[in-house]
Formats: sequence, structure tokens, C-alpha cells
Amino acid sequence: MTILRVLLSDSWPDQADAAWVVLDKGQVTASGNSGPGNWPKTDRTEAMLAGSQVGWAVADVPQAKPREQLRALPFALEDQLMREPDSQHFTPLSREGTRWPVLIISRERMRRLIAQFTALGRPLDAIWSALACLPVTEDSWTLAADGTHWLLRCATLNAYVDDAPRAAGELPAVIETLFAQAQSSGTMPARLTSLGLPHNALAPLARFGTGFAPEATWDWYLVPPEQPNLLHGEFLPEHARGKFLRSLRPAIYLIIGVLLLDLLIGVGSAMLRQRDLNDVRKRLNQIAQTQLPGRALQDPVVQLHRELQTQRQRHGYLAEDDALALLSELAVALGSDATGAIQAVHYESGALVVTLGKPLDMSALQARLDTRGIAASVRGGTTISLQRKPA
Repeated sequence: MTILRVLLSDSWPDQADAAWVVLDKGQVTASGNSGPGNWPKTDRTEAMLAGSQVGWAVADVPQAKPREQLRALPFALEDQLMREPDSQHFTPLSREGTRWPVLIISRERMRRLIAQFTALGRPLDAIWSALACLPVTEDSWTLAADGTHWLLRCATLNAYVDDAPRAAGELPAVIETLFAQAQSSGTMPARLTSLGLPHNALAPLARFGTGFAPEATWDWYLVPPEQPNLLHGEFLPEHARGKFLRSLRPAIYLIIGVLLLDLLIGVGSAMLRQRDLNDVRKRLNQIAQTQLPGRALQDPVVQLHRELQTQRQRHGYLAEDDALALLSELAVALGSDATGAIQAVHYESGALVVTLGKPLDMSALQARLDTRGIAASVRGGTTISLQRKPA
């Protein structure tokens, strides 16, 4: 995949010429400095913002979960902003405890850049901050120049931009102040790495006593792996949203397949159970037709149960709703209270009315009888009527 990465100044696109490189597998295959009409065609287009387009601030937020701290960043930075927070686009970097370094750029600038590249037929895939991409170590500061500005990274949490000096032998005011503060506080770095700046331009810094690393070129197009893309949130490109959704397709198809398989298994299982139930009903109807010849079958289970009770009584056996059967159920429900509990008994048409000789917990007795299939109703506090529940 080929990438066109363009270094944009504050004045672009009013000044259309810009430095650019083409990267293929991390290697530079072409480079130049020209207007958009001469930029080569590539698979991706990315912008590197130089100068003061992207600011750097550090927010101190209360201890909380990272997601809650992120929501609080615009409010924590309000005192450091020259404009309303709603007009700015925030990109947080990695935090250290309650401190968050944040990249800040005007939302209007973001919209203009996106619209300009879209009009060129080159929708942006990423926007990077040159300031944030400067290499930094614990014992070294990094100073770079892009022609109109000096950029300084002096720690993982701090970075600064200032206008380039107008005359030789001068230092940008912010840069000079930072070195003076570091000298007075004893926090001067062990060395200063200069990118794109000759040592004679740094001569005024010699009085602060810092050492200089060998002069090096500034490979502005290098982006650290952990560097955040400024195109996020409301500025996430439409084609990137589509790629994200397309990347989810395999997982979505898998979930749909699993749900369909589960549905098919459920339907198949229900059909098998229904078939078994139909077989049982068919067999039950066959038994009912054999045992109840000449009768219309409406509810074979109930009709067979009634016929069974009739046959039991006809052959001298107790039916479920006979008096003795009901008394037996009552005795079991009474348990240890059964002794001397029954004073009088009256049975008629499957209903047994019992008068108790001593007070009992009738609610508990009713509950125990109900679990044994006996419907019990209390009359007058000591009389209870028992009747077998329908099958």
C-alpha cells in the first residue's frame, strides 16, 4: 500500500506548494515539493501539520476512570484556550495519572483541510501533528524547524511551538524562556537534539550549558506507532466508517449464522416434541375408544379417569373421592394433630364435611391438603369441607 504524506504549513492551501513523500512499506520511494496538481497518485493520502496549527496543552483532571477523565478534558483546558472549547477539536495522548497531554486544533481548520482534500479527489485517511511526532527521550530535548516555526519537545508531557527568529543569533522568546527556567531549576537536559537546524543557529543556547547531539536531518514524515490520528469522532472519514463496518461483516455473518442455526435447532426440536405429543394423543384416543365404546370423546384423560373411579367403586374398591379416601388424606395432612381432632363427619356426593374438636391452624391445613389434590373450605372456624380436585 502506497501512502502520500504531505507536510502542510499554516498558510496552506493559500500557498499551495508543500513538501511530500511517497511511502511504500515504510520506505520513501519518491519525494518532492510542489502543488497538489503534481502530487503522485497513491492508495492513501495523509497530512502532517506543521507550524502552530496544532497546539499542545496538559490537562489536570480529578482521579476517575479514563472514560470519565476524557469527557472532562475540554472543561479542564478551558483556562488554557484562547477560544471557546466548542470551537476546538481535542485529541488526547497517553495519560500519566491525572495528567493528560492533549493536541488541540481549530475545528474550522479541520473542516477546511478535509474539504480541500476532498475537492482534490484525495480524501484524507489521516492527519498527524508534526509537533507530537517529534522523537523524545527522558534525558534529551528535541528541537526542530519547519521554516516558519521552531518546535520543541522537552518531555513526554510537554511540547511547544514558537515563531522562528527573524535575525541570526536570536532565539524564539518561548524557547529562550524554557531554557532559562530549566537552568534556574536544575532540570536542564543532558543534551539537545537538533533536527533540521544547523549548530550555528543554536549558538545562543550555548550559554545555558547544554550539550548538543550530532546534527541530524528532520525526517518529518515518520509517524510513531502509538501516534493518534486527528481524524476521529465527528471528523472520522466516511470511507473509514465504511471500512470499519466492512471489517465487522465476518463477525456479523458469524453471529447471524449462529442465530439461524440455533433457530433451526429450536424449530426442529419443537417439531419432534410435537410429533411425540401427537403420538401420545393418538395412543390415548385409541385406549379411550377401546375402554369407552360408543361414547363421544371430548377429553379422553378426564373421561378415562372418571371411568376408572366408577370401575373401582363397582368392584368394591375405594374411589379417590370416597369418604374413607378423603379421611385418609385429612389424617395425613393433620399429622400429629390427628389424635382427637375429628368430632363429626358427614359425607355426601363426593364431599366430606368434618367438624374438628379442637382449634387448629386452618390456613396451614388448607395448604397441606391443597398439595395433596384436595380442595378444602373452612366453615365457622372448626368445620372444614373436603372435595377431591378434578383430575
